[in-house]
Amino acid sequence: MNYKKIFIIFFLILLPSLEAHNRSESYSKFQFLNVEDGVEIKVTGTIKQGIFRLLRPETKYRSYPDFLTYLQNSINLGDQCQIQESVTFNENNAAGVLKFFWDFKCVEMPSQVSISLFQDLGPTHTHIARGSIDDETIPEFMFANSSDVWLIGSMSESKKNQSSYLSYLFSGIEHILGGWDHLVFLLGLLLLFQGRFLIIAITGFTIGHSLTLGFGAMNVLRVHSVMVEILIGFSILLLALEKFFKHNYEFDRLIKNFIFAVLAFTPLVIFGTLDPMLIFGLALFLTIYLSLTMHYKSLYLPLLITVFFGLIHGLGFAGAISEVGLPQDKLLPIILSFNIGVEIGQLAVAFGILGLLALTKKYLSNAYFNSIHNFAGVVVFSMGTFWFITRAIGI
Repeated sequence: MNYKKIFIIFFLILLPSLEAHNRSESYSKFQFLNVEDGVEIKVTGTIKQGIFRLLRPETKYRSYPDFLTYLQNSINLGDQCQIQESVTFNENNAAGVLKFFWDFKCVEMPSQVSISLFQDLGPTHTHIARGSIDDETIPEFMFANSSDVWLIGSMSESKKNQSSYLSYLFSGIEHILGGWDHLVFLLGLLLLFQGRFLIIAITGFTIGHSLTLGFGAMNVLRVHSVMVEILIGFSILLLALEKFFKHNYEFDRLIKNFIFAVLAFTPLVIFGTLDPMLIFGLALFLTIYLSLTMHYKSLYLPLLITVFFGLIHGLGFAGAISEVGLPQDKLLPIILSFNIGVEIGQLAVAFGILGLLALTKKYLSNAYFNSIHNFAGVVVFSMGTFWFITRAIGI
């Protein structure tokens, strides 16, 4: 068995286990209310259904009462606080989320909060908490592990909460490194562009990603998460088609290629969730885009195209941002911290891939280098096709 067959078998085995853009995160909103006989605390927790299923809580908590007990013990407010009622939760299928509700009564304002929610089920799971005291927003906090502490009662120690900005930076790095679709899309850019075209393409992707992330954080965008994931898969597939098939697309064959694209996508209407008009739009975009790539000489077209792709990819995290909500007075440093993290991770991956390509080009023959280059393109094509089709038919 040669190396090509080994690689193909490896990726076929790996394919079903790849989950892109599913950062393992949950969220909570705390309302601290001072009342005559103490403090009332109402907590609402949120997690996406897909992430919850990936954590597989049924493997550790065999019964419903066991899981409720786990939820009750996952928030620690200190000895002065007691939970008032059993934790409840509901399932919002339209939004694709689970919501959990806690109700505490405390003798006095707790000085700190500890949260271990789902972190024992997923070692990389993070929890983002935000809150208000008598309707005044307090600094949010990101729990990266069960030993993290969110300071509440002592305003003199509030600067420690600002370490959450560093947590957002690390979250940005983990977001790019843990998002297979980001990495495969980046690989596609590296295979398609060289030199200043590559710099412009990556810059365009960054601009688009940052814009939609910012708009999501400011609640300007309300995104349909399922549709965004479908379009992300489509954008990756499009890069692979550009690498291998753009020479087949000319403007004099525009109608023929458009009809072929519509026919190719039609099963996704019959067996999937896509609207016929969306299929029409995707087929038209694919046909015109690949026809344009045969002729562009300007630096502006790659920039515009990758900005557009970046907008789509940025919507993935924008959905999570809009779900949890963030304090408006801390938006800029949070968005900046996360984006810096994304850029650090993105550049590290880009330089790593470019280094490997440079080494193979230097020490291997052109035939071997071209084979490796084409094999990487096949990986992009396989991943894009897999994500686009499975998401479109709801697998």
